Amino acid sequence: MDKPPDTGKILIQSELKTETLEMPEDCAKKAITGDSLVFDYEVLLNGKVVEDSHNTGEEGATEKQPLMVVTGKGAVIPGLEFGVLGMCVGEKRKVIIPPHLAFGEKGVPGVIPENAEVTFVVTLLEIIPKSWGEWYVDIVWSACYLAFIGGIFVLMAQGIQEKRKALRREAKKAQRYRE
Repeated sequence: MDKPPDTGKILIQSELKTETLEMPEDCAKKAITGDSLVFDYEVLLNGKVVEDSHNTGEEGATEKQPLMVVTGKGAVIPGLEFGVLGMCVGEKRKVIIPPHLAFGEKGVPGVIPENAEVTFVVTLLEIIPKSWGEWYVDIVWSACYLAFIGGIFVLMAQGIQEKRKALRREAKKAQRYRE
């Protein structure tokens, strides 16, 4: 039985617990797969912040280090990648991620134990849509991939056809030899 498109995405998103903490009045554009997203984040484990995008400098000054991620590239854990889709610029969202969509059995040594549920609190600062050039490159790569796969099938079919012809020739030779 064939699955409908995006079934995997729906299953992953159904395993996440998300809560919108702040929503801007104007939400003209929402984050989609392929966009570059810039956001502030906090990673919480059992309610305690273990990592964030605010680093303290030598003089105690806070220095922001927002995270930039291109969605759909697998650059971050799956739970976070799917948890930020659909966000608006200025939106603050809490995403509770189960272990298998977070850091799994390995965890992050010294920070997050194995098989831990983690919570991300993210604030989307900017959406940078995919450029036409990036779309073009994706289309060319997809076309090359399809052509490569098609070529392999053609070569396999030709090989099978040649093998059948050779077997038929051998069968005819054997039949003549018996006569």
